[in-house]
Order: sequence, then structure tokens, then C-alpha cells
Amino acid sequence: MSNLQTITAPAKDWIAALTRVAPVMAGKKAVSVLYSVHIDPAAGVLSAYDYETSCVTTVAEAEGEGAPFLAVYRWLLDAIRTTTGKTKTKTAPVTVALDGKKITVSACGYELHAEAMPVADYPEIPSVSPSTFAVIPAGELRAALRRVSVAASKDETLPILEAVRVEINDGAMELLATDRYRLAEDHLSGHGEGTAAFLLKLRAIKALDRFLTGADVVIGLSENRISIKTEHAAFTSMSVDGDYPKIKSLFPEKVTASFEVDRAVLLESAKVAERMNERFSPCFVRMFDGGAEVTFDYGLFGPSRAPIAAGGVVAGEKEEIKFGINPRYLVETLLQLPGDKVRISYTSAPKPFLFSPAGLEANDSNTPKHLIMPVRMPS
Repeated sequence: MSNLQTITAPAKDWIAALTRVAPVMAGKKAVSVLYSVHIDPAAGVLSAYDYETSCVTTVAEAEGEGAPFLAVYRWLLDAIRTTTGKTKTKTAPVTVALDGKKITVSACGYELHAEAMPVADYPEIPSVSPSTFAVIPAGELRAALRRVSVAASKDETLPILEAVRVEINDGAMELLATDRYRLAEDHLSGHGEGTAAFLLKLRAIKALDRFLTGADVVIGLSENRISIKTEHAAFTSMSVDGDYPKIKSLFPEKVTASFEVDRAVLLESAKVAERMNERFSPCFVRMFDGGAEVTFDYGLFGPSRAPIAAGGVVAGEKEEIKFGINPRYLVETLLQLPGDKVRISYTSAPKPFLFSPAGLEANDSNTPKHLIMPVRMPS
């Protein structure tokens, strides 16, 4: 009686499945067995786990038999890519088989061999059935996470701030992020059950961004494990432990004035200021009833000049105001806010400036918002 365990699928489907588990396979592992992927040939399922994150996905059009086994991720991916090659069809069948301790990849006339690690050494992948969850359109979730995550801290010594706070309330979702110098808030509508809040790591958001596709994404929480189920895969990630700062109250309910100006022109000027100004130096935004401009001081020759982003005051006082700001923060905010125009609101010059989409009230609780602390103006 043969102990052969085998699974066959088109090369493109193998590569797609292996790509989906890539976020889990990145970085150093606690034990060597975690450099392998878990293959269930009878079910056509590929899994990866590193104690903190996991991914379970199907290999499309797979046919197989036998008990689960392990294959080293990097070796398997390279073996399939190199044997099928750029000049061969990606629909070529690829068979991965285990016989004893020998794993074999067969494709396009090639047979490549490697030693497999014992499947018994692989940790059990947690099965998550969240009692609290929200079903959100994939494209909307992806866009909202991008808008908010730019404000999360990049400092690994601040793990709580290096995450996005996600709150689910009967299918509605609120997202918050801050790095202490800027805040971001966004809201999504969906359907679901329960109320919970958790901290989703920035690293996980970046890794999962490309996989938030298809119709809907189901995101939920079970104990301290976050689950994200997409069209083709189910991901899990541990929530960051700790209490997130209460930043929501920092967004102003009333403003002194609001300007709406051309977003593309303002963004282009901000990019020029970031690129051409001295490192860590602020740029200056002047707003008036006619538009806004972004300038910077470089060297001995005073401020630069830039095209005017057409627009003007849409609410409140019409007095001109000028403030300094980190150009990187300005660029990242303008890149993420939707629409042809952006609304910039303020209460008083030393306090943070509020950026939101044009046509929406700054105090609208469902409006995407960025609050950025200004830089002290030169005397």
C-alpha cells in the first residue's frame, strides 16, 4: 500500500495561493517548521501560521488525495516558478507529492526533490468563529484603511500607536489612528453583529492591502484574535494589547472658518515643498478667499512661489490665515482624501488644522477626517 500524498493544480493557481499566504511567511520564525506551508491535498487547502498571524486559502482547480504534509514555502514557490517559467504556459499542471520524507514537484518535464519536515511538528492553526463581526464592501474597507493608516505611528517602540483602532458596532465600523502629531478618523457602513474594539497592526494592514478584493470582507474578533475573511482567503492576526488614547474628542465640533480648494494643485505644491526644501523643514500654507498656496523658505533667498490652488472660504470668517506644517503629513493626507477639492478648517492658528473632503461638514461624524498639528511659525 502506497503512502503517496499528492495534489495537482495549474501553476498560476499554485502561485496565487502561495502569494496569498506570503504575509504570514515574511520575517524570522520562532521555530524552523514555520518556514513551511501546510498542504491538505484532499481538501485543496494551503495554510500558513506563525503564532501571531495565519492564512488559510484554497488552491483553485486542485485535485489531490492523501493526508496533509509540509513543504518549505520558499523552496516550493521557487520550484513552481522556475519549472513553469516565463516562456511556458501558466496553466501547466504542477504536481506536489510526498512519499515518505521526500517531497517532489513535477512540472513541464522537471522533477525537483526536497526533504519535508514532519507534519506532526506543525502547530495547530486556530479556528476563529467571531461572535462580533462586520461585513464591509472590500473596496471601501481597503480605501478607509489606507486613509486612516497613514496617521499611525511608524515607531516600533510604540506598539499601541503603531496600530489602527477598529470599533465594530452592529456592522458599522469606526477607524482611528494617530502618531501624536496627527489624527485620522473614518467610518464604514455594513451589516453584522455585536460590539467590540481592537487594535490592528499597521504591518498587518500593509501586508493585507492587496488581498482586500472581491465583493465583501468579513472582519471580526474572537477573544484577542482578529479574523479577516476575503473572497479567496481567511486571515487572522493578534490584536495589540493595551488601551488606545482617547483621541476622538480632539476633533473640533465647531470651527472658525472652512476653506475649500483644488486638491490636485495643493498636492503638487506640497510634493515640491517636500522634495526641494531642507529635510525636516516645514512648508507654509496660506489660505485666503480665492484659494491657497504652499510655499517654503530655502537658504538666503526667502520664500518660494507656487501656483494658487483655486477656491475660497465656504463657511465662517474670511480672514487670511497662514500656518506651517510637515510637508510629508500634508502630502499623505491629500493623497488619501477623495474628491477634486479638499476642505481645510481651523479653530485658531496654534491648534490643529482639520482636513476633510469638500462638500461635507467638518463636524459630520461620518466624514473622513485628518487633524494635523501645525508647526511653529518663524518670528
